[in-house]
Amino acid sequence: MKVNNFIKLKVLQSLFILFVILCSNNVFSQLGGSASYQFLDLSNSSRIQALGGSNISIYDKDVNLNISNPSLLDSTKSGSISLNYMNYVSDINYGFTSFTKHFDNIGTFNASFMYANYGDFIRTDEAGVKQGNFSVNDLALIIGFGRKVDSLFSIGGNFKFFQSIYDIYNSNGIALDLAGNYYKPSKEFSASVVMKNIGFAFSKYSEKEKLPFEIQIGMTKKLKHAPFRFSLTLTNLQTWDLTYDDPNVKKEFDPDTFEELPAKEPTFFDKGMRHVVFGTEFILSKNFNIQIGYNYRKRQELKFTEKTGLVGFSGGIGFKIQKFRLNYSISSYHLSGKSHSFSVTTNINQFRSKN
Repeated sequence: MKVNNFIKLKVLQSLFILFVILCSNNVFSQLGGSASYQFLDLSNSSRIQALGGSNISIYDKDVNLNISNPSLLDSTKSGSISLNYMNYVSDINYGFTSFTKHFDNIGTFNASFMYANYGDFIRTDEAGVKQGNFSVNDLALIIGFGRKVDSLFSIGGNFKFFQSIYDIYNSNGIALDLAGNYYKPSKEFSASVVMKNIGFAFSKYSEKEKLPFEIQIGMTKKLKHAPFRFSLTLTNLQTWDLTYDDPNVKKEFDPDTFEELPAKEPTFFDKGMRHVVFGTEFILSKNFNIQIGYNYRKRQELKFTEKTGLVGFSGGIGFKIQKFRLNYSISSYHLSGKSHSFSVTTNINQFRSKN
C-alpha cells in the first residue's frame, strides 16, 4: 500500500513540475489569434458549445467531453461512439468522430478524427483571371488516454497529428495535451487542469507559426437538492492580458479642442473576465437536460457597440432516445446569424447479444 501511494505521489509531483515549467516558458505564451492551427481549439462537441465553448470538468458518461480533457476517460465510456457536426459561420463546417475502448490494468483509450472545412475559394492569376476553385481543410487524428490514479484523482493525455491543406500548400505537425482531474462523487464536485497543444509543426507556411498553446482550469459542482450543475472554466491562463487595440472602436474627441482622445485602458475586471466561461445545466431527468453558457471574451470581441444582441451567449438541449443520446446547441457569434451544432452518441455494448 505504501509503495502504491508513493508512486501516486510521484506522478502528481511530476505533473505539477511540468505545469510550472510550461507556465513560465515564454515560448508558449501567445495570445489567441497570434498562433496558427486555431482549429485545434474549436469546441468539439455540441454540449461544450452550449456551455459557452469551453468546459473541462464535467465528469459523467459523455465521451464527447474527453477530447477537451482526456483525464475524464474511464471504463464507463468503453464502447462509446460519437458523431459531431457544427455549422460554424458562413461556409465553415467542422466536426469529429470518436471511439473509446477500456483495457483492464492499463487504462482507457480514445481515437478521434477531427476535420474543418472552410468552403471553396476562387483561384485567380496575377491579372485577376479566374482559374477555378480550390478548397481549404484542416485535419487531425487524436489518440487519447486516461487512467485512474486512485479513487479521486485521474490523469490523461492526447496525442495529436494534424495537417492543414490550403490549395497547393500544406503544413503538418504533432501536439500533446496533458490533463489531470479530481472528482469526489459524494460531493458531486469535479476540478480539472489541462495544458493544450504542446508541440510543433514539421512543415510550416512561415517561420513565425506557432501552435495555440493554452492552460485551462475548470470546476463543476452539482447542487445536492436541486437539478442544477454549474461550471466555471478559466481559459488562456498562460497570458494575463487578452485585450487588443480594436481598429473599429468608436473614436472620441475633446469637445473644446476637437482633438482625438486616447483610447480607454481596459480595466482589471475586463482583463480578468476575458478568461472566464460560465456554464449551467438544468438536469430535468436522466434522459433530458438543458444547457446555457456565457463567454465574456467572445461577447467583448464580437459584439457591435450599437447593438450587442445575444453575442457570447449559447444554449442547448440533450436527450436520450432508446440507445442514442443526442445534443443540439445554438451559439451567437454575430448579429447576422447563429451557429448550430449536433452530436449523436451511442455505445456498441448495448447492441451485443446477452446470450
